Amino acid sequence: MKTINRIAYFLDDFVTFFMIYLGYIGTLIMIIFYLPHNKVVSETNITIIFFATIGVCLIPFFIYLIADAIVIADLKKITRRVKYKATAYTKKILRTNDDGETYYLIKTENETKIVKANTVLVNKQDRFADSEHKARTADIEYIEVELVKNLPQYKREKFNDKKMGSFEGRNECKNQLNIVNYVSKEV
Repeated sequence: MKTINRIAYFLDDFVTFFMIYLGYIGTLIMIIFYLPHNKVVSETNITIIFFATIGVCLIPFFIYLIADAIVIADLKKITRRVKYKATAYTKKILRTNDDGETYYLIKTENETKIVKANTVLVNKQDRFADSEHKARTADIEYIEVELVKNLPQYKREKFNDKKMGSFEGRNECKNQLNIVNYVSKEV
């Protein structure tokens, strides 16, 4: 299982996928030019070329998708969620070399965390005030996705790549900022 996992991490790399894909394209070109020149072109040869073309185009994508699914499942297993009670948050645009990146500055009980805005899923809710929570107050909770300790470096790097890249669409792998605003029942 460990070997399959390591191979999946290797194949999930886009550069590796591209190199495998180029190998398949080279094989396809050899088949396309070899069969018609050395044999009489017949329906059988055309059928072979057709299926080889489809196979050459689809096989690397299936390999990449299977490797990506294995890596994502493994990354879900090796992550844990840590909850922090936040007291305040602000959204800031930090400028470096005329590029503006948006960050959240999240003040927790012990420290201030600086998190890129595209790695945070913000959940805002309005609730009616009650005897426990007064109107115009807010409960803020920050949930950070962390890796378990003592991981190999290749898994740590892949987690950081996935977190910034293809994990953006996956809400279960993002950090979360849950904000509950308490509003008055009166209009």
